[in-house]
Amino acid sequence: MEWQPEVKELYDNVVLRMPEMVRPVIKPQLFQKAEIKCKERRGKMVAEVDLIVALFEITPTAFQPTMTEDLKALKVDYDRYLSKVKSDFKCTNDLEQMIEDFAKICEITEVSFNKNATRKVFDVFEKFFKGAPISIRTTTKPVERRDVALRYVEFFMPYNPDPYTKAITEGLIEKDDHPIHEMIQETMDTFQLMGYGVDVDATTGLSKIWVFIVPGSIEPIFKMKSAPESMKKYKDYLLKHDLTAFSLFAFDFLHKTTNIYFMLKQPPKATYDNCVALVEELGFESATKETMEGCMKAVHLNYTFSWDSEKIERFCFGIESDDTKEVPVHIHPLMKKFVAETPLQSDSRKFLWGVAFTSNGFYYKIENDYNGVMIDFLGMGCKAGLETYK
Repeated sequence: MEWQPEVKELYDNVVLRMPEMVRPVIKPQLFQKAEIKCKERRGKMVAEVDLIVALFEITPTAFQPTMTEDLKALKVDYDRYLSKVKSDFKCTNDLEQMIEDFAKICEITEVSFNKNATRKVFDVFEKFFKGAPISIRTTTKPVERRDVALRYVEFFMPYNPDPYTKAITEGLIEKDDHPIHEMIQETMDTFQLMGYGVDVDATTGLSKIWVFIVPGSIEPIFKMKSAPESMKKYKDYLLKHDLTAFSLFAFDFLHKTTNIYFMLKQPPKATYDNCVALVEELGFESATKETMEGCMKAVHLNYTFSWDSEKIERFCFGIESDDTKEVPVHIHPLMKKFVAETPLQSDSRKFLWGVAFTSNGFYYKIENDYNGVMIDFLGMGCKAGLETYK
């Protein structure tokens, strides 16, 4: 499709003003979305209206104040296009069906389902659970230690207030003197934020809050006053393996731990030896050769830290599977059962699976792409991730 020359120049200037790490994500999306907008109005060439409307629709709300300042600097009268912007959730989830399916997955995995505790979370964050990407995850831990969690992730709709503040206000999290409360607040004050996510544990209710940041250097985490000492202790390990830029924190209020995630461009350029070294240098035992070869396809790595330990508690590889056949269900009967029987609100059957390593051995994670958009969403984030790791 043709573009008006001045609009193509504006597109290039807008892209140049974006943060360098997110440019690979937003640039192709903006180009494609602008052409879609042109087709919707039956235009012959992409015009300024198409570009600006597309820009507002694909830009996370946290970035929009900066974006509007950039447009002002470029002398774009964006106000006249705002009435055409469709500001809404990307999904239309049936909440009541989702709750039924959540309970069904608990039956499949033999995990107890607390309808009252989970319902409180769904009611507080109802519009997000109805409109955001959703996935449901379990593990192959022994049944007495197994859990099931349902999560949403949302960048494109505003939060007022943020999920942590809302969870405290609504009594979903107890505000005690644990440093996890200081750290999530310090995180929100320190980093430029992209959006949030919330986990509902099937047995206890709200368990985890995800804080997505503009992908960037890990250096600030080593200066955070409230971060676990173990997080700072592993600085040399992270730098040695070129894990220099990360994308999000996960705050687990149930277990009082925090995770940091490193997104990897797909497919990552990791080797078998890379994967084994990442595990064994933590003092963990690596898995079978087949499993470690699967880890080479990971799209994210995540590390779990506790304030009660000087060591990394857990390390996990996360792998996407656009096709059910890509999930190695033969390695554990629960993974096979989950993939075969999990209910979805999507015609596509996409999954994420992972391998988590601890001092007590390893276990598998299996997660569905409940409404068919979570894997695409994560794939978008991977474009702003690391090229590889050593």
